Amino acid sequence: MKTVIFKTENAVFEFSRADVMEHLEALIEQHTDESFTELMELIAISGDKTVLIPEEHNHFVLDLIAAGKGSITCNVCGKSYRADELESVTVGHGKSPFDVNLKKKGGVKSLFKGKQKLPAMFGGKGYRCPENHELISLIPWQT
Repeated sequence: MKTVIFKTENAVFEFSRADVMEHLEALIEQHTDESFTELMELIAISGDKTVLIPEEHNHFVLDLIAAGKGSITCNVCGKSYRADELESVTVGHGKSPFDVNLKKKGGVKSLFKGKQKLPAMFGGKGYRCPENHELISLIPWQT
């Protein structure tokens, strides 16, 4: 079986070449990001060889996992899992800066007390194995 692999410190992610190419084609239709086209070319020119996805494409790997594609081997516990067995986790303050829920005390009065600096925030998403080992994460935004 022709496979595409992505590695992190704690896991090895393995996907079928057909699933990866199908997902890339859909992303290329929706986005103008050239990195998807470059990744597709890398996979296409590899022939029958197993392809290792470069680190900078971890966002693409997260998309594949969210779509339920592939199998994952946790290097910590040594077990293999299907993508749908992984636990999705929120990193920091959420997947998007628009999802942040800042609850402030003080009501209207606090709005008129001089300048207040907002706290530095960051956020993203990731996945853990059923044994609670962090496998992959991405922090795409910060303030």
